[in-house]
Amino acid sequence: MPVISRPAAFAAGALLAASALVATSASASDTPQGSGNGPRSDLLRAPLQGSILSDPPLFGLTRGGLPWVISEGTARLRANGDLSVDVQGLIVPSRGNNPLGTLSATVVCNGKDLLMTGPVPFSSAGDATIETRLSLPDRCLAPVVLLNPLSNAGAYIAATGR
Repeated sequence: MPVISRPAAFAAGALLAASALVATSASASDTPQGSGNGPRSDLLRAPLQGSILSDPPLFGLTRGGLPWVISEGTARLRANGDLSVDVQGLIVPSRGNNPLGTLSATVVCNGKDLLMTGPVPFSSAGDATIETRLSLPDRCLAPVVLLNPLSNAGAYIAATGR
């Protein structure tokens, strides 16, 4: 069985590490910042929180008429307008389920630019997935995602934040 000397093993390890570093650096530099594909392209990646009766109006939308709780939910908005919302267990606790058939999302940019998605199916267990691309303004500062019951543009039942 051949034996590799310690200096040869060290040199081989250093060569592998340098190769990996160069490959990672090259792939990161191939993607322009803000293109929606690079590591810095997320404008928002945040958990979702169900609305409660004491929640204030947000950006002209009022909270739903019942409290909502969520088991798990996240929203991700990328610089190219890709929106991904995953909702699990968004229900009215007094009912133990979700009474609505559809759900939409509203993205708020700059505190005033409201962009609403089309409706998606919303299961009685409170599960829904939204995958779409929106036309964002050139600058989207302080983005927020609100979830709209039955595509009601005037109400929200969950929002990004804690």
